[in-house]
Amino acid sequence: MKKILVPSDLSEIANNALDVAVAIAKKNNSKIELLNVKVYPTGDVGAYYSLYGATGVSIDNAWDNILAEAKIEMQDLIAKYPNVDIKPVIDETSEHFVNAVLDHKSDLIVMGSTGAEGLKEFFKGSNSEEIVRLAVCPVLVVKGALGALKPTKVVFAVDLTHEEFIKKAIKNLPLEDAECHFLHIDDGLRKLDYHEAQAKMQTFAEKNNLKNCKFEIYNSTTIENGILEYVEEVAADLIVMYTHGRTGINHFFKGSIAEDIVNHSKVSVFTFVED
Repeated sequence: MKKILVPSDLSEIANNALDVAVAIAKKNNSKIELLNVKVYPTGDVGAYYSLYGATGVSIDNAWDNILAEAKIEMQDLIAKYPNVDIKPVIDETSEHFVNAVLDHKSDLIVMGSTGAEGLKEFFKGSNSEEIVRLAVCPVLVVKGALGALKPTKVVFAVDLTHEEFIKKAIKNLPLEDAECHFLHIDDGLRKLDYHEAQAKMQTFAEKNNLKNCKFEIYNSTTIENGILEYVEEVAADLIVMYTHGRTGINHFFKGSIAEDIVNHSKVSVFTFVED
């Protein structure tokens, strides 16, 4: 993993995501690109006028001042991590924030999120949800004030078919001290041999030298509900799962379990695109 991208609006939530990215970068000897996207002419200009009462300042001058302040704030933030290679980037664009983020190629995207609810979720969705759907690299969505990522319990949501995303998480995330829960949700829509399913999960764990593991088959009305209910039940810190990254009409009608989890989970979520 050479490059980690951290999209940031320089808020507390975004700074928590940078903390996590730094922990991952140290484990993998990676570089970090700290990306602040400025979409012109956003409400930033109006906020600037309100805050400073700069009625005599042109829009262009106000915009230049906003960019200059962002550069200073990013440099101050980076100075807190002297032993990590962090490159600050301010991207000026007239496009959608998500498009600007995805234009910056990386091996992992780490970003903070509060999720999205109600009408906002239905019509627009959160930025993190859209990035999870469209990104071609793994995405780690950080929830809450976690600081450096050191989960004690990790839930791997498995379908007994896809394994690559589990290997990717184990290799790149600092999970050495975590208790691993391999979770398969039985939503009643398919016939499931419980003994065979548990045997498959155990075989995978043994093959990858995972010692501190539990294997659970959980009954629920939907896969999403089952994952979220189980995570809360065991007080897990992190969810790891794969996504197909649906787009277009297929996405509109079918949705994506990973996107729903990202929006509604109270804990961080690592997603990996796997066919």
